[in-house]
Amino acid sequence: MRQPREIVSRTVRLPEVSGITMRNARLMLRNAGIEPSAVKLRYEEAYRPEDEVIRQQPPAGSLVPVDAPVELVVSRRNLLHNLPQVFQKADRTGGHFLREFLWVFDHIFADVQRHLDRVHTYFDPLESPVEFLSWLAGWVALGIDQDWPEPKQRKLIRQAIDMYGFRGTVRGLKLFLSIFTGVEPEVTENAWPYEGFRVGETVIGIDSIILPPVDLAHCFMVEVPAAYTDTGDEEILKIHDIIRMEKPAHTAYYLTFAAAPERQEFTGFVIGGHRVGTEDTGRVGRASESYASPAADDPQSETE
Repeated sequence: MRQPREIVSRTVRLPEVSGITMRNARLMLRNAGIEPSAVKLRYEEAYRPEDEVIRQQPPAGSLVPVDAPVELVVSRRNLLHNLPQVFQKADRTGGHFLREFLWVFDHIFADVQRHLDRVHTYFDPLESPVEFLSWLAGWVALGIDQDWPEPKQRKLIRQAIDMYGFRGTVRGLKLFLSIFTGVEPEVTENAWPYEGFRVGETVIGIDSIILPPVDLAHCFMVEVPAAYTDTGDEEILKIHDIIRMEKPAHTAYYLTFAAAPERQEFTGFVIGGHRVGTEDTGRVGRASESYASPAADDPQSETE
């Protein structure tokens, strides 16, 4: 009977992490393939900077399974130094029970202390952890979409207080949109792209459009200097959300793109000038004014 094949775990070669900070050592081990849960810490007092890796076990260059425990000996000041001098004396044999006992609390609360040591970075939009950005935005009453790129979120949070001073103005709208899109849009006030229905000039079904009442005094156009085809649907929806959030409530807006495709010109189907199935436009209508009759182009027609 054939024996089942033994499963061999994947092995990796340990990098050299001695002499660097504990945080960088963990990153190097994770990038090498070592499971983060397999990294164990042991603190020891030494004349080295705090949180620097003194030595590692197994040594650098060893081939170990990815789930094998890796011990890092880290330099750290013992809590014993925070007690009165009378408690810091060793016994007759040179041992110190209280010092060894306090290492237990160092292993429990060291990570909490590290967070407290860098708590000031949580209030800086450029250094705050990603998971804390939504809380930081809430403190300045700024609603940001979690789908926005991280650099844009940080930049918006950093400038939120300054933008409140000119919110609802052209300057504020352009600044908000430029942060999100990466380009500065053009905002034209008291303008609308359509002039409305005009008798004798507007053709029903061709260039006619039905709009609600539009007051040019309360209208503006936003032109983004980017191609419409280069912008995704989700990004366009976010641009609309930004405009609706930053514009005055009583105004109406129209969003356009600078590199939008040209509007198609509609021409009518002319009998004698187009042939069905070839270059005809597929529309039946009035002949174009630029179309000349065959008699006007034929020189022989004048002699007949």
